Amino acid sequence: MGILIDRKGGRSMTETVLEKRRFPRKLLKETAQVLDNDTGQLLGVLEDVSKGGFSLLTYHNIRQDEVRNITLVLPGPQKSYHRVSLIAECVWCQSGKTQGDKSRPDSPETIFADSPENQAPENYSAGFQLREIDEQNLVALNYFIRDY
Repeated sequence: MGILIDRKGGRSMTETVLEKRRFPRKLLKETAQVLDNDTGQLLGVLEDVSKGGFSLLTYHNIRQDEVRNITLVLPGPQKSYHRVSLIAECVWCQSGKTQGDKSRPDSPETIFADSPENQAPENYSAGFQLREIDEQNLVALNYFIRDY
């Protein structure tokens, strides 16, 4: 059984941003893929992560309040990766807001290069709040945020 994260009523964008910033954010220096467990497809590239949620760069326009079954593929020491599975809810999605470095070889443009939708794709930045995560995955996520 997973750990359920408390959910408050509807929030404005400002409240969502403040909620998101309640925990320190970990900006990633390496690519971390975000996978949709229900479709098996790459959903996007992790932009930052905290104990309460994460943001990602994607070519998908994700509906606010949409709940996703997700795996974060987090980089580890010596080019290893840790897979953290969780349930998260999209709290915002904005078109054209890309904070990533497009010159990096691991930018979304490179990651999605083989995607059929990569013909003049539109970029989105989406924020998610954690809704459910089991204890083992929560420990792994917390270690990543603290140590990596």
